Amino acid sequence: MYAVTSSQMKELEGRCNQWGLDYRTLMENAGRAAAFCINETIAVADKRCIVFCGKGNNGGDGFVAARHLVELGGLVTIILVEGIPTGRLPREMFDLASQLGIEILDIDVNLNRVDDVLADVDIIVDAIYGTGFRGQLSETAAHACTLINSAIAAVFSLDLPSGVEADDANGDIACVRADFTVAFDSLKPAHIMPLTAKQCGHICLVDIGIPDELKADIEYRYAIVDDKVVLDNLKKRRPNSHKGDYGRLINIAGSESYPGAAVLSSLGALRCGVGYLQLAAVPEVGRIAAVKLNEPTHIVLRANGEGRIGVSSMDILEQHLPRATAITIGCGLGLDEDTAQLVYQVLRTAPCPVVVDADGINALAENINILNDVSVPVILTPHMGELSRLLGVPVEELEENPYDYVGRFAKKYGVILVCKGYKTFVAPGELGAFINTTGNAGLAKAGSGDLLTGMIGGLLAQGVSPAMAAVCGVYLHGKAADACAAKCSQYYMQPTDVAQELAEIFLAYDR
Repeated sequence: MYAVTSSQMKELEGRCNQWGLDYRTLMENAGRAAAFCINETIAVADKRCIVFCGKGNNGGDGFVAARHLVELGGLVTIILVEGIPTGRLPREMFDLASQLGIEILDIDVNLNRVDDVLADVDIIVDAIYGTGFRGQLSETAAHACTLINSAIAAVFSLDLPSGVEADDANGDIACVRADFTVAFDSLKPAHIMPLTAKQCGHICLVDIGIPDELKADIEYRYAIVDDKVVLDNLKKRRPNSHKGDYGRLINIAGSESYPGAAVLSSLGALRCGVGYLQLAAVPEVGRIAAVKLNEPTHIVLRANGEGRIGVSSMDILEQHLPRATAITIGCGLGLDEDTAQLVYQVLRTAPCPVVVDADGINALAENINILNDVSVPVILTPHMGELSRLLGVPVEELEENPYDYVGRFAKKYGVILVCKGYKTFVAPGELGAFINTTGNAGLAKAGSGDLLTGMIGGLLAQGVSPAMAAVCGVYLHGKAADACAAKCSQYYMQPTDVAQELAEIFLAYDR
């Protein structure tokens, strides 16, 4: 599934018009689908419904929805936010609603009556702007949004909450905070971007009649990850296969202060099916890991004076790296000059794709140009703090619109960036992003990122492409976390519990 920009949606509507599906029919389809969606969510018969309509096409959708809500038994009032529409289609839909005898009020004229109907409303439909909003709300529109947000009612926005921009993570401070958003034909970027997605509430995607063949050559900027993406990339195992067919992962992880990171990242790789796992760690980490996990073999590395992997261990690693099909580095390493040099040398000499996490990313932040010397695919998995250090941009600025920063960085350095957080997304080294739809706040615990790194590394080692290993790893990580939270709560769950849930997921996938 993909998200289309507002300009792409306009292009699709134009193609429909040329194909023989005119704008009027699309508007009728949208308004009718919205009314039916609302009725399926809350039966509208004998419910008091208020439809706030702007003067543009979104308002036109609202007038159509109002007519169908009446047919479904709703007690409907329309409130005009910017007066009677002047555009041909919205005006036509306004006239049809008027002919039905629906009560129509002007927000600036019928002040007392507007207050009266809002005092006894069950359902509010927001059809002020939709995807047409840019910049700041007018004084009248901001007032309308405030009335909507203050009312005790279920709020349904048509296509997008008014005051939210379709293509960016931007919204006016007074924007509508919807309980439900009825999205027409396709998701828009704002439906899935973290900050604006919160304003949309539950999203209902409805068909408005646009044929799939008209979408064939659309260059999508955002892809939505779902089960189909994972199934397409995780192939079933052949009956006559052996461990060598499923890759060899070298996990360079842990330090005397952070042995658990090595254990959790190794666990993630094992539970995602890697054929052969080698944990490369200092002796103390290896001893602890051997108690927790029986499956990995061990590459024993030299510790420096701080209990971290010394760069002098490169001679040992160089004996093993040529046989690896993927490498993970960074989980629990700690950060010092040895760490930095170790990360740089592994990246320069790696014969296979590398996943870099945690202190590996922090080491790169000190000398980002190292990435220019790397000849293999690299996946970076930063959370917002690490990403801030990597890009040299304050966290607050990143959170406003991480997509542009991450996309530009991924393209500049030819890496795949996994931006961890609310609605984690993956940016490959070209335009676009894969937006994840799984996961919950129970993952906001130490060790969750280590588990994810191992999962991505395990898939990567088995031959899944770097971009898809990242995409599928993130999705599975979140899906397992959702199952885990449903069983034992977001408070109680731990990364090891999340790993256990992968069993049920892979069974359901027949993998």
